[in-house]
Amino acid sequence: MHIESLTLFTPDLDVQHAFYTGVLGLDTVTRTPDSVTFQAGRTFLTFRQQGDPGRFSHLAFDIPRHQMDGAETWLRARVPLLEDEEGTSRFPLSEGWNSESLYFEDAAGNLLEFIARHDVLNDHAAPFGSGGVLHVSELGIVVPDVPAAVLDLERRFGLLTFHEQSGTFTPVGDHNGLLIVVREGRGWFPTGRPAAPAPFEITFNCGGSTQRFQHSDLLKRPGARPC
Repeated sequence: MHIESLTLFTPDLDVQHAFYTGVLGLDTVTRTPDSVTFQAGRTFLTFRQQGDPGRFSHLAFDIPRHQMDGAETWLRARVPLLEDEEGTSRFPLSEGWNSESLYFEDAAGNLLEFIARHDVLNDHAAPFGSGGVLHVSELGIVVPDVPAAVLDLERRFGLLTFHEQSGTFTPVGDHNGLLIVVREGRGWFPTGRPAAPAPFEITFNCGGSTQRFQHSDLLKRPGARPC
């Protein structure tokens, strides 16, 4: 599964534009009075002017699998890293994920992640910089009923559970792209900030088939279009 484009919503385009260009160094593809689109590696990331200032999303960016040291140094010079209750800010995940992560927030409070997946062949020879943002690889989807939403995504798109599942947290997809389905109110790692629904529009490719949906589509209609 590859996330081709992702649209989120923000109450202030100017601060987001400044963050994603000035802090993360992403190129601006288009800018209008109502939206801005960035080139996040192989993903087009768009923000539209709209939305509740209290809402936030979780998304992850893949970085080269052996550049976590460089990414940490680069990122610390630009933003505060988020820590868990023990003060840890660099996180190795479980054996099934075989990855490392750093977490931080953008200018609107969205929860961002740099993740290095050691099972994905994406080595880069150059020192880490903004070009090390390879693509958006995860989007958090907040729902009242995780098992029902996961079943809906499987029936509609053929997306299968990735490694683990529970009544409050289930990722679907694969190492190249994941939808992280969580129950409303569950604490996001690493700070425990309660998850809340936020609107989005996503286009992804799976098995050569391009699929599109938005948050409000979940659980609306049955039917399978397997990837």
